[in-house]
Amino acid sequence: MARTLTQSNLGGPPPTLPDLPPGGDGGDDRDRPVPGSSRQTSITGIIVLMCASMSTFAAFVSAMVVRRGLNNDWGHIGLPHILYWNTGALILSSLAIDLGRRFLRSGKRVAFNWVWSAGTLLGILFLAGQVVAWLQLEHRGFYLNGHPSSSFFYVLTWAHAAHVIGALGAVMYVEYRALRYELGPSRRTLVSVTAIFWHFLDVLWLGIMGLFVFWA
Repeated sequence: MARTLTQSNLGGPPPTLPDLPPGGDGGDDRDRPVPGSSRQTSITGIIVLMCASMSTFAAFVSAMVVRRGLNNDWGHIGLPHILYWNTGALILSSLAIDLGRRFLRSGKRVAFNWVWSAGTLLGILFLAGQVVAWLQLEHRGFYLNGHPSSSFFYVLTWAHAAHVIGALGAVMYVEYRALRYELGPSRRTLVSVTAIFWHFLDVLWLGIMGLFVFWA
């Protein structure tokens, strides 16, 4: 009887199979674990980052409250209407990011790619709209070194935009990995952490808008 020789029979190492956990909707994820990474560490890190960001914005708001009470020169700048469209774009972006996270958890890879891409584009649209709003304020004569109200508006919105740029870098990195089908189970934490911080920036922006619409 003929005997089939395998690599293990010859004393060599067993053949290695590619680590390709099933994806969904016709896609497979190449799972490449990140050395030293853990979900608990990542969640703790993003919480620390959000607390630091909250402390920064709380300091800005405190300074604004004190400055407004020092003198009666606080003027109303009149928010550009595009800021309301920007707010809508950021809210829709946050909803799309969260929906994409849910699609990924249920294995719907193609749906995740489409929805996450939409959230990314909406985030870029938000930043572009912010630039338009700043230009409109400048055209109306409101500058950083002008009225106290416009100065604090620029400081708060610029600080928020800087956070959005950083978060958008993470969102686009997830987008890059998603298009390469490299979001296996070991990288799902990256998606969750990115979504958490993006939602945080959404809530933070709503607070800034509410501050200037109803008080400042």
